[in-house]
Formats: sequence, structure tokens, C-alpha cells
Amino acid sequence: MGSTIEVCLISYPYYPSQGTGRGHDRYAFELSRNIARANGHIHVHSLDQGYSSGVAAAGTKQLRLLADLLRARADLYHAISPVGGAMAAMLGKRPLVVTVHDLVPFHVTKYDASWKHWYVRLCTRIATRKSDAVVVPYEVTKHELVQRFSVPEAKISVVRYGVDHSRCRPQAGVERKANRVLYIGEVSRSKGVDSLVRAFALVAERLPDAELLIGGKTSKDQPMLERLAHDLDIRNVAFLGYVPEGELSSYYCSAAAMVFPSRYGFGLSTLEAMACGTPVVVGAVLDAPEFLADAGLLVDPDDVGQMADAIQRILTENGLRQHLSEKAIERAKSFSWEGTARDTASVYVNVMEKRDRRRSQVSGI
Repeated sequence: MGSTIEVCLISYPYYPSQGTGRGHDRYAFELSRNIARANGHIHVHSLDQGYSSGVAAAGTKQLRLLADLLRARADLYHAISPVGGAMAAMLGKRPLVVTVHDLVPFHVTKYDASWKHWYVRLCTRIATRKSDAVVVPYEVTKHELVQRFSVPEAKISVVRYGVDHSRCRPQAGVERKANRVLYIGEVSRSKGVDSLVRAFALVAERLPDAELLIGGKTSKDQPMLERLAHDLDIRNVAFLGYVPEGELSSYYCSAAAMVFPSRYGFGLSTLEAMACGTPVVVGAVLDAPEFLADAGLLVDPDDVGQMADAIQRILTENGLRQHLSEKAIERAKSFSWEGTARDTASVYVNVMEKRDRRRSQVSGI
């Protein structure tokens, strides 16, 4: 296709940024930055309403999204969440591409308000049925959309997430501490931090010099998690708070193990740690097994003993640690933001070509 495609990237409820600590914000940022590089015929305009610090702010900004969408004009619309996608679909913004990152609200509901999960489920149904194409990061998500909503397989494209390999890579100048366990992500129960704290208490009984660093975006759960660490008498634990983008790689490279026991599946920090050569322990739920393959250790995020054993193995078995480091680097090579942008651009081109063929058939040309 030689003509220019003007794309309206609907970011809501996320915000295109590499500095918020939220993976979906990073996804929106990288698409905005890389798609034009992947295909010079595609121009992306990001339609975003700014960063939302909570549910109330997000609700107010949804009204702004409605107004912005009513004014928006583009050749193609891409909503990076079903929430924005449902609104675009109801307003008749076509052709429409929607990214469905996961189907967590259909599986895990106890860590957030029930109305919120109900709303996201409703938006997912509307967006997947009324869009022209659906983008998902994993085959397991694609298969569930087909089974759950009867979305045609041909309508769904699997486009992997990426990692910034210029930033996340092994660093010879950073000492990897054999006793350090790291967590980077939202500090919440939904991400399994409660299980990690309990598991580390067991590790610390066996390996008294082990240390646990917990960094990332705070949540309403953090005070409870800090009390839990205190009640379990864990001395070598530190809650770092938000870790700036420029410091993440050093933290990854300094750790013997990165643990991400999320009950929600994949987390971008896991992939970043792998690109740095850090062995990972990951919760074996939803899309995580497909993402990780054999490049790390999978555990039940609710099995504290199993998690503790996995962490201890990495801290004490040099051969296993080296093997997992090599596997992690190799696995991470198959993920890049350039690849994400290239494959997403291909989805755009296919959608536009299908639209043009339909128009030609209608006009009899």
C-alpha cells in the first residue's frame, strides 16, 4: 500500500509514557515511537487524556475521551484497551483495531472492585465483536477469545510485547550479588507480593544473608505488605518505592534472581530482567507459561513453599543460575519493540486492504 495511513491511537485508560512504571503505558509509548519507523507510510497520532492516578480521575477523563473521539478524524483507529475500544466502536469509528492485553477480569476478581471487572468484561465483549481486527500478545489469549466470544480466528493477530535491548542488557560493570532477590512491579497482592514476602521469610531462615528488594509503583496494599514483612521478622528486606527508568537495568543486573509471582500473568519487568541475564521465577498462571517457555522457573503464586524452594535453588545452585541466565537472554532476544511495531503496522495494512477490497466490490470496480 503506497498511500499514507493516518492512525488515531486511542490510549485510554493508559498514558503513553516510559516513566510511569506501568507496562501498558510503555506499550502505548513504544507504539507511538516505533510504528512510523517500521512503516514510513503510517502516521500515528496519539489520542490520550493524560495520566490517571486513580479510578475517579480515569472516570473524568473518559468524558474527555468521548469528546475527543467525536472530533477525531483518521483512516484507522487503534484502541490499546477494550475500554477505549468499546467507546470507539459505539461511536462508529472504523476501521477499528483493538488490543486485548489479557483476560484477567474473567479469571481473577477478588483484588479489585466487582463493578470494575464487570465493566472491563462488558467492554471486552463489545470491542472484540465490533472491531475489524484484534491484537493480542499470546496464543492462549487468542484461543480464549475464540472460545469465549466466538471471535473469528482470522480476525485476531498475535503480536508480542517488546523490550528495549539498548537499555536492558547484561552490564559487566555491575556486580551480581549472589544473595539478592529482586521484585519490580506494582507492590500489591494481585501481583503476588504477599506470597513473595512469605516465601522469602522461609528462604531467610535457610539462608540468613539473603536479601529482598521490592521496587515499583505503590498500591493500597503496600502498608499491609510492609507490616507483613515486619511481623515475619524479615530483616533483610527493603521497599524501594518507584524505581526510575534509568536505574532499572542496574537493579536487574545486580540480582541473582528476579521473582514475579503475579496472579495476573505476564509482567514487563520479567522480560526486562531476562534481557539483563537475570534468572526469573514467575507465577504459572494465564499467559505467563507461554511467555516464559523454559527460560525460567514457574511456580504456583499461592504455594509459598514451592516459591521458596525455587528461590533457594537459584541462590545456591551456581550451575542452574548460569543456565537460566543464558536461557533468559536467548528467550528475550525474540521480543523487541521494533518487532511489536512492525507486526502492528502489518495489521493496519491488512485492515486497510480489506476495507479497500470491500469498497471496490460495492462500487463494482
